[in-house]
Amino acid sequence: MPKIPPAGLVAFATALAVWPANVVQAQGQQAFRSLIDRGFEIKSVTFVKGEATSDRETFVVTLQREKSVAVCYFAASSWINLSNNALTDAKRCDVR
Repeated sequence: MPKIPPAGLVAFATALAVWPANVVQAQGQQAFRSLIDRGFEIKSVTFVKGEATSDRETFVVTLQREKSVAVCYFAASSWINLSNNALTDAKRCDVR
């Protein structure tokens, strides 16, 4: 069995530790419609208004597909009217 120098083991361990983080970052932000098209299911819809939203009426929509979770934020009027612009906005949902 070949010997691996300590520096090689450290580099390998670092690569393994960083790899899952890179996979998560690759998902980042995506459009609600693309998530639904990929098989994500809505798990909850919550109305929020107050300090956390600068007193704006907001809907927080949580989706899940297998081990991936997405949280999407919509202005109340956009969600109620299912605004096409909001549903296709690539910065609307955070995916992990």
